[in-house]
This record gives sequence, structure tokens and C-alpha cells, in this order.
Amino acid sequence: MEQPITSWQMPDKQEVECWIKENLSNIERDLTRLCQIRSVAEVTDAKEPPYGAGCRQVLLEMLTLGKENGFEIRNYDNYVGCISYGSTTEEYQADAVGIWAHLDVVDEGDTAEWQYEPYKPQVKQGYFIARGCQDNKSSAIMALYVMKYLKEHKIVLNHGLQLYVGTCEEQGMYDLDYYTSHYPSPALSLVPDSGFPVCFGERGIFNGELTSDITVSDDILELSCNGSRALIPDTAAILLRKTEQRQRYCEELSRDYIIDIKEDTIKITAKGVASHTANPNAGKNALLLLTEVLCQENMLEESDRNLFALLHAINSDYTGKALDIACEDEMSGPATVTAANAFLKDGHLAVQFFSRLPVSSNEFPFREKVEAAARKWGFQLEVIKLSKSNYFDPKHPAVSILTDAYNRVMGLDKKPFVMSGGTYASKLPRAFAFGTGGLPVKRPPEGLFLPGHGDYHQPDEAIAMERIEKAILVYIFSILELNKLEKIR
Repeated sequence: MEQPITSWQMPDKQEVECWIKENLSNIERDLTRLCQIRSVAEVTDAKEPPYGAGCRQVLLEMLTLGKENGFEIRNYDNYVGCISYGSTTEEYQADAVGIWAHLDVVDEGDTAEWQYEPYKPQVKQGYFIARGCQDNKSSAIMALYVMKYLKEHKIVLNHGLQLYVGTCEEQGMYDLDYYTSHYPSPALSLVPDSGFPVCFGERGIFNGELTSDITVSDDILELSCNGSRALIPDTAAILLRKTEQRQRYCEELSRDYIIDIKEDTIKITAKGVASHTANPNAGKNALLLLTEVLCQENMLEESDRNLFALLHAINSDYTGKALDIACEDEMSGPATVTAANAFLKDGHLAVQFFSRLPVSSNEFPFREKVEAAARKWGFQLEVIKLSKSNYFDPKHPAVSILTDAYNRVMGLDKKPFVMSGGTYASKLPRAFAFGTGGLPVKRPPEGLFLPGHGDYHQPDEAIAMERIEKAILVYIFSILELNKLEKIR
């Protein structure tokens, strides 16, 4: 049997880069096999449990890829799959490094908003375009090719290496709830669903729905937007009873708004730019644009303006001041609170907010604070989700080893960090996020994507092939460096 690799046996970086280049067409082919499957998780009433036909199909396809490449595979009840460089036994898992990716995707929304078809993958000007290619199917393919490199070069590891793929990350991570309650986890888990280098902390989450005590007036006929737990809306619209005063005001609005005036009604549609609710400042919240109009003097009755004032206040600074939960710490910065959905509920205004909380704030009384603030605004709170932050000790040797490996490979000097997004690391023991974002790659060519398109969760989701190449390179050297640890727990 081959001897375990040592530091002086490290492969040449250029040789590894050449191997990745030689496999690019295969990488594109395999990623296409995953991305042509619409795998939006169905968490209720799925005809094919646990999460629908698409999620089961993509899981089986990924396991087939693993088997075709000569790896052991295991299907954990169609919730999670495992591709192993070695064995799938529990004894092997006890001293293994796990890489966790997810194969489910965010709903593509209105396909009319897409320039490129969401489930007909293509590579254009160096970018792979398809729903789910960036978040997170490319990470699964990346990890598969890391294992493929090790296998082809007969590199024997001191610790096991396993790729796990889940099927319900975007809808609440219920797949991991099931897995961790029924099966053992690896000694150490890496989650390539963030940025490089090591993300040792993930903020807590507080999502809720606020419903007004009083109903809106008869002037408000409809209210809609396309926001969600994951995305601030790029479109928000309200249908109002027509008055001469409203018509005059609406005719003077900027091009951020579309005005449709009928005989008896006026429809105001605000057009923004979508971004993740964990990073709302990266976009332009259409609900904020809409409430800037609705809260103007004489636009609505005072009682209606007071209701929409809460929605406007939440989105005015995204810090949580409006709900009395503004807080921060040195590691993670201030809380982020975003109102990303609003609608009429039996005549009452309903507002859904989504929060990311500092990692040190697990004992902060968020529920009590929001309940009290909501009552002052004339609203009642229903908690949708309230979960603690995730924290991995940054002094653990794996953190410095992986950070140093990334910096050496990329010629950079980046530091471990805390992020606002949530990953599988929050559900796993001894886990943290590591890659694949934040790599120095060229910006998309001008004109390839419309504003608000091309990133994860957005229409025309895409990933630079250069990013996939560099992620594979970083992970190969990182796994080899991590292999030097005598104990990885």
C-alpha cells in the first residue's frame, strides 16, 4: 500500500492546475447532469418523499456520478447521499473529513425574468449558467473532482474523506435534522457554501411575521411582491382606488416605478434589484421603494400610512432599530433585519422580516423585544424561525491550516471571518464553512447579465468556470495540508 503523503511529497501546483484544465470538459458535463434537474425541495405533501421527485432524482444522479468514478456510495433514506474516498462504514466516519454540499435549489421564480433558460445549462464567455450551478451544485462537483484527483494519483490519506450531498438546505435544512438524528457525523465537516478562507461563525436567524391589529382602508385593493426568506424583492406592487390627487402624484414618479392608470384604479409597481436577505444593501429593495411613495403626505389615509411606516422603517437601515433589536459585536458586526415580503391577510397588513444576528447574541431576548416593539406599531408577532448562531473555535488548528493553505495557493493574506448567511455548518457538530466564494476571478463580461442577474438566487444564476477551477485547486492542497493533523476532532 502507498505511504501516506507528507509535506515534502506535496504535488506541484502547476501540475495540479494542468490536471484540472484537462478535466474541465468533464466538469462541465457532470455539472450539466445535475443542473438540468429542477430540484426545488417540497417540504409538504411531496408525492415522492421526502422532498419530491426532483430532489430524489438529483441525489441519485450525484450518487451515480460517484459510482461511475469508482467511489463507494451510500444513500441515507433519500435525505442525504455520501460518496466516500475509502469506506462508508461508521468506523471510517469517526476519523473522516466530510465535505457537505446541497443539491436542492431556490425556486427559479418567473422564467420570463431569465435571459437564459434555468434548466438548460450552458457555458457562455467563461460562465456556467443554470439555476443552482453556483448554489450549490458546483460545490458537489468540485468535491467529487478533489476526490478524483486523489484517487487517480494514488494518494493515501491518514484521515478519511467523504462527500455528503443534501436535498433540503434551501427550505430549512430538514434533511440535516433527519441525518444527524439517525446517523453519525464525520470527525470534522467542511461546508463549501460560503467564501474563502474559513468562516468560523454564522449569525443566528430570527424570521417572523407581523400582522396589523387593524385592517387597511378600502383605498387599498391589492398588495404583492416577489420577496422570500432568501431574497429581497425586485418587484413590489399595490393597487389603489383612483383619485385625482394620487394620479397627479404618480405621474411625477421616477423610472423606478411603473404606473398603470385605469378608469377606477391606479397600480404602482416598484422595480428594484434582488439580493440575498442576509446582504440587503447589495440590492435595492422594491418594498422600500414602494413605501417611500405610500408614506408620502396625502398619498394614503393617515391610518394606512401609519401601517406602512413600520415596513418603511425596517428597510430604511436594515439594523433592526425599528424592532428594537439593533445589536452588534466585534466578530460579526451589526444585526441585519430585512422586510422582504408584504401582503394583505384578511384585510390586515402582513409583513415578513428576516434577520441575521451577531454570533455572541444567543442570550439576547429577541422575541420579547420584537413583541413589545410590534405592539407599539400596532402589530402582532408570529415567530417563523428563531435559531442560535453557529460558532467554531477559531483557535482549532484546522482553521489556521486551511486559512494558510488558501493564502499560499492564491498568494493572498486573508483572515478567517464571520458571515451573515447560514449553511449546513449550523446543523453539524465540529463544522465550519470553507469556500468556494471570495476567489479572485474576473467580473462577468459587460452585457452578459442584466443588473440583479447572474448571482446565486438571482435570475440567470451563474458561476465562473475559473472559480470552479480555483476552488478545486484550493481544496486539493487544503485536504492534503489538513491530512497532517494527527487528530482532526
